[in-house]
Amino acid sequence: MLACAVTSPQRSKLIDGLRGRATLDFCASFDELSKRLRLSPDPIDTVVLPARDAAGKDASRMVREVAADRPRTAIVVWCDAGAHHSVEIRALAVAGAHQFLFAGIDDHGIALRAVLDLARRQCGAEWVMARLAPVVPSRLHPMLEATLARPDAIKTVPELGAALGVHRKTLFNHCRHANFLAPAELIAWGRLAMVAYLLETTACTIERIAIELGYASDTALRNTIKRYTGQRAGQIRNAGGVDAVISALEARARRGGECAPLRLV
Repeated sequence: MLACAVTSPQRSKLIDGLRGRATLDFCASFDELSKRLRLSPDPIDTVVLPARDAAGKDASRMVREVAADRPRTAIVVWCDAGAHHSVEIRALAVAGAHQFLFAGIDDHGIALRAVLDLARRQCGAEWVMARLAPVVPSRLHPMLEATLARPDAIKTVPELGAALGVHRKTLFNHCRHANFLAPAELIAWGRLAMVAYLLETTACTIERIAIELGYASDTALRNTIKRYTGQRAGQIRNAGGVDAVISALEARARRGGECAPLRLV
């Protein structure tokens, strides 16, 4: 994690909130961050920066640069709350910010960690969605987006229907009209893509990923990976993560038909 142009109190809050849960580095200015992005090949999982630096320079350009150069880097902006900041916050969101730390509200302790975790998940979901979009028919994209946004909570067709505000039969009709896989299988592939993203971009164990994404156990997740992709978790990690799952999904879509019943876990 890299924090840019933060104040001393903000730096202390980050150190205290993370408490050794992540490697934390700092840079002094937007220009230094820009140079680091250009010259360093090292991955950066999260960038935290203020809405304006000490000189009053707006962060929108920097946010756009990070979003363009590092699409797998979560962007969190530290800003003040209040209606008079709404235009600035909206501009930062449009530029590519994933989440916001609001001064005096959620910028400390557990709340701060929750915002950072949510930003990383949102960033991952957006990146995975971009990779899956060419494979999945466009009319099914809302179903896939909902699944990727909450892979820990959307595990069944009724849960997906509730998230989208439609009846489960509507989801089946959408899939049938798109001549694609059934909703339950689409959910399973979406969740597996997020599993692959974490395998590819983090050092998390399969046990940790199973907990984070709401699988019943690491054994249940291992079995699901093997059944859908024909590979083990370690093979998915070594074979490119999300790319390996997409290849398996493309092969599955070419075969057509429905998988044997699977209890989604």
